Formats: sequence, structure tokens, C-alpha cells
Amino acid sequence: MFEISQDRWASLREQRLPHEDIYEQAAEDQEAALIGVSDDGRLHLMLAIDIAPQKLPPDLQSLQVRILEGGGQTWLDVSACSHHEQLLTLIANKVLHAICIEGRDPAISVERIIDDMRAALRPLALDLSAAEQIGLFGELWVLSNVLLPTIGPRVSHLWSGPEGERHDFVGQGVHVEVKTTTRSEPKHEISRLDQLKAPASKRLLFVSVMLERSLGGEETLADRVDEIREKLVSDGRALDVFDSRLAQLGWHEGLRQTGALLRFTFRDVHVFEVAGNFPRLPDDYVAPLGVTGIKYSINVSSLPSLDVLEVQEVLLTA
Repeated sequence: MFEISQDRWASLREQRLPHEDIYEQAAEDQEAALIGVSDDGRLHLMLAIDIAPQKLPPDLQSLQVRILEGGGQTWLDVSACSHHEQLLTLIANKVLHAICIEGRDPAISVERIIDDMRAALRPLALDLSAAEQIGLFGELWVLSNVLLPTIGPRVSHLWSGPEGERHDFVGQGVHVEVKTTTRSEPKHEISRLDQLKAPASKRLLFVSVMLERSLGGEETLADRVDEIREKLVSDGRALDVFDSRLAQLGWHEGLRQTGALLRFTFRDVHVFEVAGNFPRLPDDYVAPLGVTGIKYSINVSSLPSLDVLEVQEVLLTA
């Protein structure tokens, strides 16, 4: 049991000698995590780390994150003034759960949890437009229901859309592009000249996701996020990467508290290989001089899609 409580802080204060610091293990059999009270009355969560992060989270109220060296060990020191005991207690328990139960990286866990706390404390604003929510919902649906069952947790590392690459998922032998629509037909906008061009010696899959957007929809982005986190719970590193990618796209936990999250009902999904007669610009197409971008629409309703076994066979090369 590793729960940090008011009683534990009170016990440390009682045991602390004047002008001295006092520390104890934060969790049983967990020497890499300590809690303590310093001479100036500040409360501390100390986490042993191998490499100091390049940047630390900005201070939140009286909460501070610092790097300390001592006893031949580098420590990540998360501390707060005594009057913010409840805030530090909440964060400390979340961090310890992430480290001890989920196997996450200490420095990344501290940064993520403090960012989530900061998002909860600031005025809420929807950072994702309707188009961004639709596109992200489709990507997360495909990640959870198409890619993860075949590729496993490492799919988090293949999710390249948040990095601004031309395809949403990039593997060694296959790329995957996801397009999502709320239209009645599977019509999709293509926004890059090379978006439907398979890289040399690789295959390209195109996934068409159809959603219905309505006030009575069954799910929001929060449901998709929770579903994937639950499936990745046994791989702390994959969870860290997934959460990092989400943050790059503008997701933060404060979005759960706003009524502006759109609601969707999943309608259908089809997977195609971009080859042969698949509608796209020719691979050798060269835009006229001075043309820097082209947008066009495709309709995949009349195309034969791949079945589940065919999709799995292709994805095994990712």
C-alpha cells in the first residue's frame, strides 16, 4: 500500500527534529520513491531517476519540481508549501500509481499529471475544433480496433499523425492513412499531393471511417481515450507515448469537463490498399510551377475493401 495521507504527513512532522529534514519510503519495497518534510516545512515527493529531464514543469501555485543530487543518486523533487498539502497529496498519489502500478517513467508521469492539474485549474476552453474532433475520433477508433489487436502496444510509437507526417501511422513495411467523415457517403478530402502515394518498397492502407454526429451520440473523444489507455495499461512506455501524442494534438483532461465535446455514433469502417485503380493523383504527377498545394475529394463507396484477414496480413509487416 502506498497511499499518501494527511496522517503520514502529520507523523513525519512529529518525528522531525528541529533544523533537520526527515524522509521515509513513499511505498513499501519502493526505495526509489520517498516522501518527507524539510527544515523549512515544505513537503516533498522524491523520485530516483537515471537521467535528468531537459525541462521541468513550470511551478503550479506553490508546487515546484526541481532536480537534486544526493547520495550518488539523481532525484526529481516535487515539493509544496505546507498549506498546499492537499494538492501535493493528490499529485503524489497519482504519480506513485503511475510508477508503481502502471510502470510509467517518473519524470514523464510528473510532467503529465501536473499538466493535467494545471488544465483543471485554468478556465476551460475547447482547444479542438469540430473537424479536429472528427478526425481524431476516427484515428483513435482505428488505433484501438484495427491496429492495436494486430500490432500490439507498439502501435503508439507508429502513430505519426501528431508529428505532422503525411500518413497517420508509419511502420517499417506499411503506412496507414485514416480519413473520417460524418457525411452520408464515404467521401473524403485529400489535402496533400503525396498523401495517397505509397513510400518506396512499402504498402499504403487507406481507412475510411464513417460517423454520425448527434446530441444523442454514444461516445465522445474521452471515451476513445479511456478505451485505449485501458488497453495499454500493461505497457507504461506505450502509455507515455500515447499521452504525449494526444497532448500534441491539443487534448487535455480539462476537456472532459466541458459540454462542447461532440458526441458520435460509429457507423462503418472500410480498409483499402492504395494501389491499382484506387482514386488518387498519379504517382508521377508533378504540380505546375507555382502551385504549392492541391485539395481534392475522393469517393470510395464503389471500391472493394479488404477483409479482416487481408488487413491483418498487411499490418503484420508494420
